[in-house]
Amino acid sequence: MPDILYIDGRFTTTDEKVLSVEDRGFQFGDSVYEAIKFLNRRPLLIEDHFRRMGNGLRELEIRSPWTRDEFLNLCDEILSKTAFSEGLIYVQVTRGVSERAHFYPDNLEPTALAYTRRVPFPDPVKKERGIRAVTTEDIRWKHCNVKSVNLLGNMIAKKRAQRAGVEEALLVIDGEVKEGASSNFFAVREGRVITHPSDSRILSGTVRDRVISLALGARIRVDERPVRDYELLRVDEAFITSTTQGVMPVGEIDGRVIGNSRRGEVTGTLQKLYDTLERQQAGMGALEA
Repeated sequence: MPDILYIDGRFTTTDEKVLSVEDRGFQFGDSVYEAIKFLNRRPLLIEDHFRRMGNGLRELEIRSPWTRDEFLNLCDEILSKTAFSEGLIYVQVTRGVSERAHFYPDNLEPTALAYTRRVPFPDPVKKERGIRAVTTEDIRWKHCNVKSVNLLGNMIAKKRAQRAGVEEALLVIDGEVKEGASSNFFAVREGRVITHPSDSRILSGTVRDRVISLALGARIRVDERPVRDYELLRVDEAFITSTTQGVMPVGEIDGRVIGNSRRGEVTGTLQKLYDTLERQQAGMGALEA
């Protein structure tokens, strides 16, 4: 069954072929995107996603196709047309269509699309057991804070992880762990949470930022500094955050067991706090004890 698709002011389905061959998103990766989780037909962290998308569009000098209220209304409308109650809304804005050339015309009409996709989210067993990761060289461009569709470096890292039989790749440059190929990375040492500061070398995730706030609210110290690669040998816990994974423990890195290879105490606390936040935003009942 095809998914609901919004494209430039109208609704159709993902069965329809809608992009021009000369759309700059297709030709140059001249585009930004967001992936927004929804539960109970309610989008989560929607304001955070809209804010980050706007920041990326401004950095690339692409005109935003929506005001805040228009974007929120669009998400509500697309969910009302969607046949399932949980999944992702994928949103992409490209600079638009023009004759293929590196120089682009000013004030192009952006291409704006959004569609829903059913996505399996981690079950309780996965959220306790966690994932395994490998480290790999960070070969991405220098503006990782823009959530652009230029994901070649991320894709290569993810494939290396898959071939190693693990779920995530941690991107390292100059001895510093930046983030995961599709997540933000956190280490825990002596009860302190350590994660790379929000700068141009990482994509500051919407879940990352909320988890930091939740940690501070729970009086868990957060040090925003790079984790050195040698520190991975002696961390007590590790976890990643992302829209699809939430707070996910990392039990093994490069074949070395982290802690007891399962969810640690700090990770478990933050996971529960974040899961509770998601359920509150979705208008769902409290978590079972």
